[in-house]
Amino acid sequence: MSSTCSRAFGGWLAGCGAATAVLSGVAQTLLMIMSGGDITRLLGGIVALLLPSFLVFVVTCFLTAVPAAIVIWLGEELLIGSAVFFGCAGTVIGALSISLLLRSPAVWTSGLGCLFAIAGFVAGLTYWFVVQELEAGEYAS
Repeated sequence: MSSTCSRAFGGWLAGCGAATAVLSGVAQTLLMIMSGGDITRLLGGIVALLLPSFLVFVVTCFLTAVPAAIVIWLGEELLIGSAVFFGCAGTVIGALSISLLLRSPAVWTSGLGCLFAIAGFVAGLTYWFVVQELEAGEYAS
C-alpha cells in the first residue's frame, strides 16, 4: 500500500509539472514571438516568467489534488492501468480547473480552455508513464 501511494504521489507531482511545462511553454513561445528578435527583451521575459511558472505549478497542485486522487483511486479499485483512461481523466480535470478559475464563456471561445485541456491530457499521460516506470523499477529490484 505504501509503495502504491508513493508511486501515485510521484506520478501526480510529475503530472502537475508536465501541465505547468505545457502552460509555461506556450507563454514562452508567445514571449519569443513578441520579443521580435531582441535577445535582451527575451531573456528579461524568461526571467520574469520564472515566478509565475512556479505559481502555476502550485495552483495546479491545489486545483487537481482532490480530482486526481479520485481518479487514481478509481483506477486502482477498478484495475484500470490504461494511458487512455488517465489521459482522458487529465483532460477533464484540466478543463474543469480553468472553468473554476475563470467563470466566463470567453475561456472556451478564446482557446484558453483547450490549452488547459491539452495540459491536463499531458499531465494524465505523464502520471501514467511515471507510475508505470516506478512500478517496473520496483519489480526489477
